[in-house]
Amino acid sequence: MIRILDKIKSYSLSSINMKFLKNLKMRSRCEINLFYKIFFFVSFLLFYSCEKGLDLSSQTSYSESTFFTTVDQFELFANQFYYYLPVVGRNNDRDIYSDIVAARTTNTISNGSYYATEESDTWDDAYTYIRNTTYLIQKGDEVNADLKEEAQIYIGEAKFFRAFSYFNLFRDFGGVPIIDKVLDLDDDELFGARNSREEVVNFILNDLEEAIDVLPVESAIAEGDKGRVSKGAALALKARISLFEGTWRKFRENDGYEELLDEAIDASNQIIESGEYELFDRRDVLGDESYKYFFILDKVQSNTAGLTKVDQSEYILRNRYDESIRKQSTVSTNSLPNPTKKFADMFLCTDGLPIDKSTLYQGKLTVTSEFENRDLRMENIFVKHGDQLWESQPAENCRDWTDPAIGGWTASLTFGTYTLSGYMENKFNPEILSPSMDYPVIRYAEVLLINAEALYERNGFITDAQLDLTINMLRERAGVANLSNNFASANNLDLQTEIRKERTIELFMEGQRYDDLRRWKTAEIEMPQSLLGVLWKGTQFETDPEWEDVFYSLDNDGYIIIEDASERTFEEKHYLMPLPTRQILLNSQLEQNAGWE
Repeated sequence: MIRILDKIKSYSLSSINMKFLKNLKMRSRCEINLFYKIFFFVSFLLFYSCEKGLDLSSQTSYSESTFFTTVDQFELFANQFYYYLPVVGRNNDRDIYSDIVAARTTNTISNGSYYATEESDTWDDAYTYIRNTTYLIQKGDEVNADLKEEAQIYIGEAKFFRAFSYFNLFRDFGGVPIIDKVLDLDDDELFGARNSREEVVNFILNDLEEAIDVLPVESAIAEGDKGRVSKGAALALKARISLFEGTWRKFRENDGYEELLDEAIDASNQIIESGEYELFDRRDVLGDESYKYFFILDKVQSNTAGLTKVDQSEYILRNRYDESIRKQSTVSTNSLPNPTKKFADMFLCTDGLPIDKSTLYQGKLTVTSEFENRDLRMENIFVKHGDQLWESQPAENCRDWTDPAIGGWTASLTFGTYTLSGYMENKFNPEILSPSMDYPVIRYAEVLLINAEALYERNGFITDAQLDLTINMLRERAGVANLSNNFASANNLDLQTEIRKERTIELFMEGQRYDDLRRWKTAEIEMPQSLLGVLWKGTQFETDPEWEDVFYSLDNDGYIIIEDASERTFEEKHYLMPLPTRQILLNSQLEQNAGWE
């Protein structure tokens, strides 16, 4: 019994993933049976081996050789890959690394004070996932042609998730060793050198091309299997990665960026033209709060119109939750990160102009005036003073942002306790206890943004027709005037800046900002700047007795200083993370990234 358990654990990279079984909290109703199938499959092996007194090492070998004999077994093995998808918190940490959010505690990546460490979860997890996915792909090559054809979808899923895992490595470390087969501990390939950036990105894109060829379109996926990887998800990931590396090369004057931007344009165009996805906009029943409720769609009680998760088709790939199987963690409002002044100032006024150009802008004299006549996303992403706030309580115990008496909880802008900046974000913050809303890994809005940016960076311009199909779709949902070339020229606006601003706002807390600054090569400019909060001096914050005991350092313009520029740095070496030092000790052929030696 002990030996077979050890065998199964040792094959966590090539058989049933024990980490997956241990931590699995089911993602959708359709996966309940899959979980029990896995459980009973493993239990059967253990029981049969003990009861029959078989040779355990032989039995383990037998179970491996006979496991991939039906398409259902390929599906069963592929289910573990969905454990790899990012979740709320683990993914949007990457925005906390950046310049638009202040973390509750000092973030060493954000301020540039981090150093090379012995271990890296990113490295270890990615290579574990790569071995698991490679194992299924390898098994697909070993079975007969008929079974391989039947199992193509699950082999395609494995290639998608292998590409996903390699990209997680690539975006942080650059070139990494490519391992495309299951290795034993004594294989020389385990101690190979790093592959180049070009080799790694080509390997990733090749995996995605092969996945695209066999994965089904979204509308062909059965209702019980919704949430599985589709052709659209593979195209979207291809577009994301092509834009990342295309712009990385362009702004470092490296060759090959044009071809990658063409790939991003083509992949995103295929999704747009497919008609499989659309932006969620239910202002007809949810009013101006439609955008807020979009991210917390759950049961009918999750919003005022009784909409549920099935009422949106914007998510291309999502991490699925279900109230009866797997719930989100209860959100604690006092642990939410705080947006910065830089981010708040990005939101346009409804006339399509930035706050320094628009006559509609109402300034910051009161705690709510800067929200007036602005992009609807601002009041849906932020908690505006006077809003109701849901703080780990059932609906009847919701908090009022201005009433300190409710529940004995100081619910106003309590500086230093609930907000460092004077701003609080509300995205993904549900209005029910223990929610089960899905988390977007890739959504259609990002595809539109990829298309617009890739077109502009590839050609040096973007047409009004292209803007109407991309950026203006998002602006219309946000209640903001359209962007056009004539409008930009008449108001002295830079189209590149406007496209980037749109991306930053739309994908806030979805894990993109830090990577965007690095690929644009603007991190060295943006990241060392002070993190600032609300305007304090001469405003309601300074004069209202509610905050008379609050003390903050202010800059020369009267804004709260969360982290001063003198405490922040971004050097050239910070464009890539350091490799974990233990890996370099184990493999002398691995070279550390420049500046981290």
